Amino acid sequence: MSIAQRFAARPGPASSPRPRRRPGFAAFPVANELVLLSPEGDIAHALNESAAGVWNLCDGAHAPLDMLAALRARYDGNNVDILADVTAALFRFQQLGLVDLIAPSAGAAEATALPGSATLPAHGPRVHFVFGIEDRPYFHWQLGILFESLVGQLKAGWDITVVVCNDHQEPSAALARLIDVYRVRAVTGDNHAHSHQIDFSAHQGGYAALNRVEALKAIAATVAPDDIVCLMDTDLFLCGDLRADLFPMGNALASNDIVDDRLFLGRGSDEQGIDLQKLLGSLGCDRPLKRGGVTVFLNGATVGNDKVIKDCFRFAQIIYLLGKTAGLPEHNLWMAEMACFSMALTANGIDYQLLDVPQFAVPEPQQATMPAGSFFHYYADVNDGLGGPFQGSEWNKQLFGDRDFLAENLESFRKGARSEVERRFLDLSIAARRRLLEARAD
Repeated sequence: MSIAQRFAARPGPASSPRPRRRPGFAAFPVANELVLLSPEGDIAHALNESAAGVWNLCDGAHAPLDMLAALRARYDGNNVDILADVTAALFRFQQLGLVDLIAPSAGAAEATALPGSATLPAHGPRVHFVFGIEDRPYFHWQLGILFESLVGQLKAGWDITVVVCNDHQEPSAALARLIDVYRVRAVTGDNHAHSHQIDFSAHQGGYAALNRVEALKAIAATVAPDDIVCLMDTDLFLCGDLRADLFPMGNALASNDIVDDRLFLGRGSDEQGIDLQKLLGSLGCDRPLKRGGVTVFLNGATVGNDKVIKDCFRFAQIIYLLGKTAGLPEHNLWMAEMACFSMALTANGIDYQLLDVPQFAVPEPQQATMPAGSFFHYYADVNDGLGGPFQGSEWNKQLFGDRDFLAENLESFRKGARSEVERRFLDLSIAARRRLLEARAD
């Protein structure tokens, strides 16, 4: 079985192939159509709105029946007619050489949840934890630790989707193994670090914060309107048992001190930064802004609202460019994406909760313990000039941007751990390393 086949595995009829877009085609929205330009640049294909919807689902993870389920909420018509349109579009894509058919993996029906998950009773809407990443070690080891903290914690019907922003290329062996071992769903997306000239990556030329928005775009057609999408960072882990009762049942943003500053990106300055409310006013929107971000909860209907997602991209770029024009420090500017979700929701008249819940909040400096069910963000480290549970530790995440932290001498770090949260982090790291090594041995 190829890496790509294992990577694309998700539940569905055992005999159904899954179409995947061939790499290299550039897509350009024109009015209500999508124009595809061949890799050589000499052939163009115009797709109408419904065909474009099918094209966007050709990610190697969706069989035709999966596409029917995803499109049914967006288009009128009965199941037979919609499925006939899907089948006709796929047949035409094959004729034109636009897609490859990926055979379903053995054991795909099990590749949908973390080992030992679904231990909590099902109730309420489905929740999808979603992460937008690039295929490099920095995200591999972070996701390994996070996934390890969630083993056995997810309710029935809750799942995890990793959106790999790699311009729809085949994933690395290390990432494919991670996806396989933790049995999470994975799809590919565009890499905005490659497609945008402006630098959202704090000078590193890699991770683009816009890839978090890309994750929403990539999964938009695969969630039901009343599902909840929880978009999270990767540099966090669960402390204690999951508090499912804390999860909102609709659109919500966790409150965040950075976004809450009167002048965004000013890092507490009252003289230099961006007045987000005035920015909304300049666009003709006078709705009060509820200031939140980082951890984002959106229902499926909102994620499926194409204008909202496009406005997230637009606001992130506008805020970034305004910050550049104002001469704000580069270390502030890469956070421009944090406010784009609240801005897009507000500008589109979509109401949302502002969650003042410590389990979803970025920890305060010097906070050595966390309430049960907290998703602890460990980006408040020495690189940010902050304290917290890792203050004085031999470890900080900035040391492992280009190499696999799980391959380090974790026991040495564990021996020197100074706080309960740091010990929890390193225990999870050791457990994740063991699980991945055992899978490699098999």
